[in-house]
Order: sequence, then structure tokens, then C-alpha cells
Amino acid sequence: MKTRVLARFFVFASLVFFPASDQAQPSLQVLHSHVRPEVSNGQAALVGPLPQTQRLHLSIVLPLRNQDELTRTLGQLYDPSSPRFRKFLSVTEFTEQFGPTAEDYQAVIDFAKANGFTVTNTPANRLLVSINGTVDQVQQAFHVKMNNYQHPTEDRTFFSPDREPSLTLSVPVMHIAGLNNYSIPRPAAGGWGSGTGPSGQHLPGDWRAAGWDIRGRRLQHMRCYVEFWPRYWLLRSCDIYELR
Repeated sequence: MKTRVLARFFVFASLVFFPASDQAQPSLQVLHSHVRPEVSNGQAALVGPLPQTQRLHLSIVLPLRNQDELTRTLGQLYDPSSPRFRKFLSVTEFTEQFGPTAEDYQAVIDFAKANGFTVTNTPANRLLVSINGTVDQVQQAFHVKMNNYQHPTEDRTFFSPDREPSLTLSVPVMHIAGLNNYSIPRPAAGGWGSGTGPSGQHLPGDWRAAGWDIRGRRLQHMRCYVEFWPRYWLLRSCDIYELR
């Protein structure tokens, strides 16, 4: 009898004081559209691993919220018969209605710091968390191996992950920009599919690298981007509020 009582006690104690380790762990979030077809199909020959101490500048891109309401808002802003015609939102108003929540944004920052990254920029719209870290930190945090590959059409190498990144984070992530440099933006060129964002779309860093500086420019300077990439979430958001 005593033996059975003691056995039950130890089972109870193990459940209370030593809970299963995966109970508090968020599930692994697998991302997409980070590995070029040239890498996955072997067209780009493997040169070798990227040095573990090399530092990379990345941006964790977060999705917008309330997409249906955003679509309605866009329609109203450009409908001359709407009371909201051309009544653009401020950055703060846009962020509160459509940007990630402050709690989710802080969780992403905490994730980056917990994995050893230096957070280099946190824009007011909460759509990006810019980070800097070593290749080793990138590989550990995103469960990839960073390699150099021979570019199939240019006389140079490029770096890329060997697989789609994944991360232990419950907050939805849209993309991690900067994980490859297959395409290098050029000031006088650049078309659909040549950027480092999802499906080759262009992120702000691509434009800065190409010699464009959109800081301080007003909305009319952004219209060509919206017309050229009508589905690109970040540029559509710029079309909602005036950049000051």
C-alpha cells in the first residue's frame, strides 16, 4: 500500500514540478519564398558555406492586420464620391488600425534579442524589425545553413539559405529580408522579381542600396511604385498616408 501511495505521489510531483518541456514552446513557424529556384533545383552550384562570423543585415517583415478593412479604406480614399476621399491617414492612425499590435511587435523584438541579434531599427509603423547578426546566429535562429553559390547568369557568387527559414515564434512573420543577395538593385534598372522581398518584391533596403532615398518625400513621389507593384503591402501602405 505504501509503495503504491509513494508511486502515485512521484507521478503527481513530476507533473506539477517538471511539466513537459514543449508545453510552453510555440510551434515552429515555417516561412516561404526565401530560396531561389536556382538554388533548389541545383542550377546554382554550391561553392561553400558562408563564414560563421560574417555579419548579415536582415529585416523581419510582419504582415498587416485587418486586410478587408484596409481594402475598403483604399477604395474610399480614391473614390471621389466618398466622404473619405483623399483624407489620408497619419502614420499613427495607419499603424493602430492596420499595423501589428504593440504586443506582437515587442514579441518579435524580444525574439531577436534572445537569439543574439542587435536590433538596429524599429520603424513607427511596426512593419519591420531590422536586425544585425552573425551567420551562426542566423543559422541557429532560423534553422538554415547559409551558403555561397555560383550565380548562374552573372560572374559572381551569391549567398542564400539552403532551405526555407523557420522560427520558434507565435507571432506571424511575412518574410525575412536580406537572407540572399541573388539580385543586386541598380539605380537605372529594377523590375518585378528582382528585389529581396517576397516573390522578388522590393523592400526599402533595396531602394536605398540602389541610390533611392524616400525619406522626406511626399506621396506623389511614391505613386509609380504603387502602379508598378499594386499588390505590395508596404508600398500600398505608403499610398495611404503622406510621408513627411
